[in-house]
Order: sequence, then structure tokens, then C-alpha cells
Amino acid sequence: MSLEHHLIQSSFDKAAKKYEQHAVLQRESLNRLLERISDDFGDDTKTHPKQILDLGCGTGWAVPELLARYPEAKIIAADFAQSMIDLVPKHPQVSSRVSDAHAIDVHAQSIDLVFSNLMIQWCDESTVLQEIKRALKPAGHLHLTTMGEHTLHELKLAWQDIDDQPHVNEFVPAAKIADLTMNLGFEDVIADSEFITMTYANVIDMMRDLKNIGAHNVDNNRPKGLTSPHVIKQLTKNFEEFRTEEGLYPATYELVYLRARKPGDDKGLPLKIK
Repeated sequence: MSLEHHLIQSSFDKAAKKYEQHAVLQRESLNRLLERISDDFGDDTKTHPKQILDLGCGTGWAVPELLARYPEAKIIAADFAQSMIDLVPKHPQVSSRVSDAHAIDVHAQSIDLVFSNLMIQWCDESTVLQEIKRALKPAGHLHLTTMGEHTLHELKLAWQDIDDQPHVNEFVPAAKIADLTMNLGFEDVIADSEFITMTYANVIDMMRDLKNIGAHNVDNNRPKGLTSPHVIKQLTKNFEEFRTEEGLYPATYELVYLRARKPGDDKGLPLKIK
């Protein structure tokens, strides 16, 4: 997938005010990721992270939750959309900043935990993972979620009979992002996935919801311009086979979890990725 990153930034800037109202999937993903982090660090406060980077923090949903779990931690909340950063909760232990994940504005080897919820799929994964590794202290942890290759498969199939242009973003398979993470020198890499299905009254509501959270198609080969009423009618017809017993239109997301650790001696050097 070839992404137009300036459009991604613009999309999330515009979506900020409506983001929390519509981002049901992001909230569910956040809660599930937080549970996994708690399982990783346990109850021993000696092992809890002291410096946390919330990368792609959005409006800062994770900040209160992270502070509740790790009350002694200092948190850097980073996002590349200024309008998102403006909404991050204020707290003396929280530093919020506009920062591109491809060149993270933190010192090398300064972070115990990088936490990232549904952000890396909008980036060049290899570059971001290298930046995360640079930011982490030796033996530092990475926990993130991303979208898997089967995300929005119903919508993809519904478009296939209409034209052959990209209408749905393509995402990296879980196995591929795990391999990439290991090749970059991370240890204890675990990637797994599960499916979450959202339902809508009609196809237009579904597409509007994607836009309201800044997650609509940003492939630079995508068709430009508005979707005509004729195309919407055909798309709705093609979606019939997927409708639920209640008559709702499903949008299924493959939620991928990635857990990894930077080597404790900092000798895990990245390999060249071909």
C-alpha cells in the first residue's frame, strides 16, 4: 500500500473533534491492549515502567489508564496531529508533543515501554519499528495493536464487482510484521490476532464512520472524488450476502497485537530488510 502521509495527517486533524464519539473500535482495542500490558508487567511495582511513550496517542485516551496502572510513571503522549494533541488530558507527569512516528522526538534509550494503539498501520512499519527500538532502553518493552490483512474484507469484496481500483486500505499480515520485528533485532516477539465486527444500518453510515475517525482510504492510487448514488446502490446490493439476521451491514476488523522486547545488552542490531 502506497500511502499519502500528508493526507493521513490531515484526516486525523479534521477528525479530532468527532474522534471520541465515533472511535468505538479504537476504545475496544485500547482496553484489550491495556489488559495485555498488565499481564506482562504483573503486580510488582519494581518492574513497572517509569518512562512510557504513548505513540500515536490520539486524544490521549490511554493516558488516564496508564497513570492508574503505573502511578509513578512519566508519560510522553505523541501524535502527528496537532488537533489531537490539543485534547490530551493535562497532568504534571504527562508531556504531550507533536511528533512523527518515523522520527520520534525522544532521546535514544530513554523509554521503558512504547505503547501504541492502532497507529502503525498508517506508517512505514520498518522505519517506525527502528525508531521505537532506538527510543527504548535495553530490555524495554513494545506493545502495540495494528490492523491485519483481513480487515474490512466484506467491503473489499463488495467493491470487486464494481471496479478494480483500491477502495479499502491494505494492511500487513500479522506474520509479516512479526518477522519484520524479529529481523530488526527485537526479542520475545509475539504477534497474534482476533476479529472484531462492527455493524451499521447501511453502507453510507459505515463509510461515514470510517471518515469520522480519520480511517478512510488513503492509498494514493485510490479513486478521487465523491462516490455517486448509483455506485452506492450497487455497493449496497453487493453487500447483501454479508448482512446479519438483524439486517445490519458488518465491518470486520482483524486486530493484530504485537509484543516485543529490546535486547537487554542492546546488541540486537537491525538486519538489512530487502
